[in-house]
Amino acid sequence: MDMNRSNINNLTNLWVTGGISGGYFFTNEEYSVSMVHGADWPNKIWFGRAPDKRMMDTIARKWDLQNVTVVAWGDELPETENLLKEYGFTSKVALTGMSMRLDTVPEPLGKLRIEKVDDNEKAGEWSALFQKAFGYCIHAATVQQTMNKIDYFIGRVDGNAVGTAALFIDNTGIAGIHSMGVVPGYRRMGYAEELLLHTLNTARLRGANYATLQASAMGEGLYLKTGFREDFKLKNFVKK
Repeated sequence: MDMNRSNINNLTNLWVTGGISGGYFFTNEEYSVSMVHGADWPNKIWFGRAPDKRMMDTIARKWDLQNVTVVAWGDELPETENLLKEYGFTSKVALTGMSMRLDTVPEPLGKLRIEKVDDNEKAGEWSALFQKAFGYCIHAATVQQTMNKIDYFIGRVDGNAVGTAALFIDNTGIAGIHSMGVVPGYRRMGYAEELLLHTLNTARLRGANYATLQASAMGEGLYLKTGFREDFKLKNFVKK
């Protein structure tokens, strides 16, 4: 199985789901755009082939690029980064695409009580908690409109909400792990690991054989310890 392709397919289909449900989605053979007004997510542009100046000129004419993240990966990443810099973009974060089989996932340790978001009140709580953990907004309305396609989880300790996670199993059966974070004040206590193990075991019990994610440098150690492998690099770019 081509895990790089599976990883990107899961990630981009997550963005498509967010855009179609809560905003708008546009695609052609050259690039795709998924946006939700009044929020920071998904608000992504990604390419169907290596971009050139003609494509970038078209994108710049048609779309407001001030509140959007351009995501790029693949062998042409260095050339794409140079091109985006010419159009005023700078690298925001570098991520590592990772994957693992789910047949050897450890069981959770029971440090957290983890709830699935299944109503509008919890959707609002998840949205607020995510913003505390990550510093940007996934609108509560987007969570409400997608919670029949995406599993959103809240981790609690002694009744206090401390972390978020999301599970997106796509139409190929790949389990994408997304939005996994712990709010300041509860970090370095093992709660991120607990959220990860719960989400992976949920995916396994639902029949998924592989999980994918995109790791920041901060999270890579945990994912490697759990059994993920490093597959490829991708970068997020924003306007200066």
